[in-house]
Amino acid sequence: MSRIDVVPGSLAKPRFGLTDEEFSDLSRGIDVIYHCGAWVNLLASYPILRGCNVSGTLEILRLATRTRRIPVHYISTMGVVPAAREAGAGVSGYSATKWVAEQLVAQAADRGSPTMVHRPGVILADSRTGLVGKSDWFVHLTTASIRAGCAPDHPGLLPVGTVDFTSRAIVDLSLSRRARGQVFHVIDPEPLPFRSYFQGFADAGVDLPLVPFDTWLERLRDLGDEVPRSTLRLAGETLRQMIPGPGQGTAGPTAASAHRAPPVLDSDYFRRMLAFLSRDAMLPAQ
Repeated sequence: MSRIDVVPGSLAKPRFGLTDEEFSDLSRGIDVIYHCGAWVNLLASYPILRGCNVSGTLEILRLATRTRRIPVHYISTMGVVPAAREAGAGVSGYSATKWVAEQLVAQAADRGSPTMVHRPGVILADSRTGLVGKSDWFVHLTTASIRAGCAPDHPGLLPVGTVDFTSRAIVDLSLSRRARGQVFHVIDPEPLPFRSYFQGFADAGVDLPLVPFDTWLERLRDLGDEVPRSTLRLAGETLRQMIPGPGQGTAGPTAASAHRAPPVLDSDYFRRMLAFLSRDAMLPAQ
């Protein structure tokens, strides 16, 4: 923490709510920007999220050109792939805002700004500690499934990367001048079958049989107040459209994969995740 200076502000406000002088001083004092700030809400509409996710990115680009051209590394999401392919049809408002923000970054690159776009997929627990974020949507679906004692038998494939793999790959790519101006899919080259993810918990000792999707939803509803309404909405309205099925690839003509070997997601990995979730009270103690 001794190496960190925190500048409070809001992505939804012009200049992040800073004065003009503070904004200029900040621009003069930094050498590179990693922009991973966003309002991550898979249930909210595009107009609600636009101020933070789109206008906020525009403010980042203004900061990057205020006093000189500062490199910008924009942390996007693999969710923009269907957003681009389907021109917005059936795509979450969050993914749509990230896609529009990517277009702003591309325009800045066309005008000579050094930029790079990094697209993580589903970010999984740290491979060494099992640490996960409490607010992560996929973690909420995971813990709800474990509490319900079953998992959905979904044929989809997950573009994934553990948080340590994802962050290290982004840093590695950002240090390469040859990679400037490109778009990278920062994911494990091999997608993780949805069923295999939950099988990992079963191999780690959790009784988690696969059941039909509608049966799984009913089991979640039966838990009552143990499962927040937002998680139920995610499970019922969003999950099917967010996880591509077989044959719905994530590669694109402008994308490249990060070339760092991903950690092995074996039963020990899932045991570490379970231990963390239990310690952090997101699951009952095992």
